[in-house]
Amino acid sequence: MMYIKLKAQKILMGKNRKAFLASILPYLVTGALLCLNYYLLIFLKNYGDMLLIFKILTAVISAVFSLFMINTVSFISENYFFRRATNSFAPVGLRDLFCSFAVKTLKFFLFFSWCAVFFSPAAVLLFSANYANTNGEPREIAVTLAVSAGVTALVGAGCFFVLWGRYSKVSFVQFTTGETNPVKVLAQSCELTEENQIRYALFRLSFFGWDLLCLLLFPIIYVLPYRKCAKYVFFSEPKKKKQRVVFSDKPIVFIFG
Repeated sequence: MMYIKLKAQKILMGKNRKAFLASILPYLVTGALLCLNYYLLIFLKNYGDMLLIFKILTAVISAVFSLFMINTVSFISENYFFRRATNSFAPVGLRDLFCSFAVKTLKFFLFFSWCAVFFSPAAVLLFSANYANTNGEPREIAVTLAVSAGVTALVGAGCFFVLWGRYSKVSFVQFTTGETNPVKVLAQSCELTEENQIRYALFRLSFFGWDLLCLLLFPIIYVLPYRKCAKYVFFSEPKKKKQRVVFSDKPIVFIFG
């Protein structure tokens, strides 16, 4: 995977400022829209003459519009790195933006559904450990339940991490195919990553140190564009197919000389 990262570094050479701006622009827009929505809520709260239903409707419309704008800026940012990594042009239309927004919404519901599936057993075990500890049960039972909860949570996190990677190619699918059906985009992303899930999971884990630095020094310069560009270099690589072993029906001749 090192050559993928080296290729990403070579692509970004001389374009660091533009790439860095493109990568942090969604965060800046998110912060600005959060502030605007905060002041809008204060205004609606202080404006007592307006009916409650209109206040709620205004707040909901503002929230949806803000999410759509954040998704639009993020999608255009992803398109920038896709074009740099693949050296190809992918126009962005209004249908693409609505499709991307619908895909993000579906992924949002999938995220919480899968969290419930993978982490509920660990939560039940942890609750049981706390219940056993507070009701005077033997300490060994509480410790065993707590350890089981931790192991179950780690297994669930691993499964979630690998399976969630199946939906990592949604933007790549839109850029390469022009598909505007959100369900088909998700299905094609799963299909493309079906035989490459473990490799992509390891690829993402290789950036763990950089991601940690991004959290501590938000955002450490050049890390975000490097990560995004490397992701699209990884995606644009042709999928390696297993070569079939062909046995010849002709006799093998050994030549000694």
